[in-house]
Amino acid sequence: MSEASRQRLLDSAEVYALHAVSAAEQAEIEHNLDSVDGTSRVQFGVLVSEIRETLALVSVLDATDPPAELKARVLDEIPHITQVESTLGAATNVTSIRRHRARGTGRWRTTLMAAAAVVVVAVGGVVVVTQVIGDDPGLTQAEQIVAAPDTRREIAEFPGGGTATVSYSPESDAVVMTMDGVSPPAAGQDYQMWFVDGTPRSVGLVTPEQLAGGDETVIEGVGSATNFAFSLEPAGGSPQPTEVLTLVDLNT
Repeated sequence: MSEASRQRLLDSAEVYALHAVSAAEQAEIEHNLDSVDGTSRVQFGVLVSEIRETLALVSVLDATDPPAELKARVLDEIPHITQVESTLGAATNVTSIRRHRARGTGRWRTTLMAAAAVVVVAVGGVVVVTQVIGDDPGLTQAEQIVAAPDTRREIAEFPGGGTATVSYSPESDAVVMTMDGVSPPAAGQDYQMWFVDGTPRSVGLVTPEQLAGGDETVIEGVGSATNFAFSLEPAGGSPQPTEVLTLVDLNT
């Protein structure tokens, strides 16, 4: 799936969470979810969960009839919602949840804002909900890093096929690594991971579970490293890289 298609899928999380799609659109979204990498699925799931949890919080409040003038004012404002053009520049493979929200498409954004207005009217216009996604106790450490506002996402391509997605959050001083379609090394060899900041620092061997895909591995202690690399080593690993296969730039 292209970066543009992946972004469109993330944009659709809002209306998906609000059940504001037809059966055919829902089926298409769920089909597209099966075609993206694990990191994108986590981002989509975090967006959907955040919206639904916010609506659930609103629903437990006692509903009151709003003043007639409030309802009229909110409904009058909906047609005048201004779409803000993104100033983030050309799309790259570096994506964060907050950047995604800032560049939501007009159709999805208008639908969400209209739905939110209806919710506010339903509770009398007195609800203010604040949620900082990185502090959500319902998320795993990997999900929090992937969804952090400063997270950068890079993809390393292996020579024999397959990729490793590396999501790096400077604030967390950690990366989340997910592999997809990488063939196991030959007998007597292992893949080894490294932080590179002048002198490479080993951060462990790639396990069979990681190679199987879908296993999100959190690796902490990025420090001053500028690259994250994979090498092919004799079984058990090496103190320094023998054959570097691929790497990603953490400063992109």
